[in-house]
Amino acid sequence: MAFLLAASGVTKTFGSRTLFTGVELSVREGERVGLIGPNGSGKSTLLKILAGLLTPDSGREGGGVSLRKGVRAAYVAQADEFPEGSTVLSAVVGALTTAQRAGLLPHLHDEHEIELAAELALRRAGFDDTAAESDAGAALHAPTSSLSGGQRKRLAVVRELAKEPDVLLLDEPTNHLDVEGIAWLEGLLRAGPFASVVVTHDRAFLEGVATRVVELARSYPAGTFSVDGNYSAFLRRKAEFLDAQARQEQALAAQVREDLRWLSRGAKARRTKSKSRIVASFERMDVLAELRARNAPARAAQIDFSGTGRATRNLLAARALTKDLGGKRLFTDVDVLLSPGDVLGLMGPNGSGKSTLIRVLTGELAPDAPTPEALREFREAVNLPPGTPEPGTVRRADNLRTVVFSQHRTELDPAMSVAD
Repeated sequence: MAFLLAASGVTKTFGSRTLFTGVELSVREGERVGLIGPNGSGKSTLLKILAGLLTPDSGREGGGVSLRKGVRAAYVAQADEFPEGSTVLSAVVGALTTAQRAGLLPHLHDEHEIELAAELALRRAGFDDTAAESDAGAALHAPTSSLSGGQRKRLAVVRELAKEPDVLLLDEPTNHLDVEGIAWLEGLLRAGPFASVVVTHDRAFLEGVATRVVELARSYPAGTFSVDGNYSAFLRRKAEFLDAQARQEQALAAQVREDLRWLSRGAKARRTKSKSRIVASFERMDVLAELRARNAPARAAQIDFSGTGRATRNLLAARALTKDLGGKRLFTDVDVLLSPGDVLGLMGPNGSGKSTLIRVLTGELAPDAPTPEALREFREAVNLPPGTPEPGTVRRADNLRTVVFSQHRTELDPAMSVAD
């Protein structure tokens, strides 16, 4: 298979920190590459370099990043951004218009053809004028600001697919997709007439989609480790490689210990020894130091998320919660009870109101008035436990501390340092 895109000897440094050095990565026709690696290893940075959004610090002579002549690459970022005031349709039309003016879509001749191409791409992905009742898509003229996280991600993917790329680069695309959305994306990548590179931590997604897995990490001599096959094949080959590298370290350490014993002898004892052995001894020490650095386990930042030790029986109790947003009923008469140690998994289709329910539980949003059915049931109930909240209310334990980590990380101030 012919190469569509290739990175040769690519290095990237931010400030005093080098993310990766001398990285080699190529993408062939029809390949689905899963790009994985530890947090902070530079996966998203490398993807932006492949997309032409960042410039590498270096590349071998004639290297860097190159696309085969006529090849189009499209990039889907982690954060889904759309023009202020845009609609589902206008977001795609705007992207196609920009690409057409840049000469990337010569078969689209005017605004009418651009809009038809945008509508076709959106309808294939579940966006249409009947999608107001759909959980996956949304109406073509719905404001992008009204979309759920999963709908925004689906729209971001469609916006790039509409450009008819030869290589699709996606950064953590499954983060906001529901189960149905992930299945849609898997089918899209497997059936698409394009190659793809996906940065992801989703092992099941890698298992079902990837034809090659590349790990970006300092534990490898070349900075990356590439295995043809899915994630299971990668894990087998990685274990074999790391075992071999560990055995190499042990053997080399034994040689270096012997070198040190020899070098520690007096000058008279070493006089007849060749200078080449001395040089070879120090070279082995350098190689051993490099091996040990690669084999050392990565240490993650340690943050103590300690519990409060609260003995309260119920931390949070919600009764018959109902909520409408934008004229759409998201949920009706939902009960929630959380006690110490509970871990509640909340799932559902995109747009079903999962994030909204969390905002109601934390007090960021007020629930709507309870339904007549919930009020009647409450009045007629007998022997309710003490402290049972009334319909349409949330009761929280005294001094309850709640931390929210939202989809869009709005709790993090981008101007603050990590230490702050």
